[in-house]
Amino acid sequence: MIKELELLVKLQQIDKQLQAIDSLKGDLPQVVDTLKQTIASLKIEVNNNKAREKEILLEIKRLESQIADNKVLLARYQDQLYLVTSNKEYDALTAEIDTLKQEIDSSEYAILTLTEEMDKLKITLKGNEMTLEEKSKELEIKQAELDKTDVKTRKEQAELQVRRDELIAQIPMRYIREYDRIAKAKDGLAVVSIQQDFDEKVDKKGNIEYIPLHVSCGGCHKIVPPQKVVEIKSGRNITRCESCGRILYFDEGHYQPNTSDEEDLF
Repeated sequence: MIKELELLVKLQQIDKQLQAIDSLKGDLPQVVDTLKQTIASLKIEVNNNKAREKEILLEIKRLESQIADNKVLLARYQDQLYLVTSNKEYDALTAEIDTLKQEIDSSEYAILTLTEEMDKLKITLKGNEMTLEEKSKELEIKQAELDKTDVKTRKEQAELQVRRDELIAQIPMRYIREYDRIAKAKDGLAVVSIQQDFDEKVDKKGNIEYIPLHVSCGGCHKIVPPQKVVEIKSGRNITRCESCGRILYFDEGHYQPNTSDEEDLF
């Protein structure tokens, strides 16, 4: 087997081990990230709601003060009505009184609207704070689970990564780019062995006989032409599956009948 192909096979084996480590974590990393994002968004919303709550309280206070001032002024103008001596003065005071009444009504309506907004805001704020508390507790649990898994796998993962980096440094970049492209498109599986497929038959005595059939790709299981099988077995070149594009190699172990329930592509 040429050196580049041998290195690619080793690289795939290491990546398979790294994938197995990631599978131990399951969806915990994504769950933790999602919870962190949710909590961050909730905190922003809670802070915005609290800021709006303060704005409403200040605005209501301002309006109440304005209403009080207008009522004092209204009472004064109403008292002055009895002292006017001309229709012109009477009309002017009446106009001022009407304006003040409108301003008071407008301010009272604004307070009513703001109070309704405040009531809704309090309900929303309470719900967000409860959700924030729940999500924070959930994050604490999930983060602990993830940390526990990390402790178990961190050393192994670090060692594998060092070995991976050492391998990559030995492989020409054009093969690394091809490997990465295929792995990305094929769920991390870029290099696979060809495998001998067998037909299982049981004779009259109950003995099992395995009859060789065709050779197939260990990734997509499509038939590999006989001439290409010879080429792959020689290991003198890097050969690709005509169907899925994966890099193929020969492994004697996959030319034996597979009597186990689980198929190993390496």
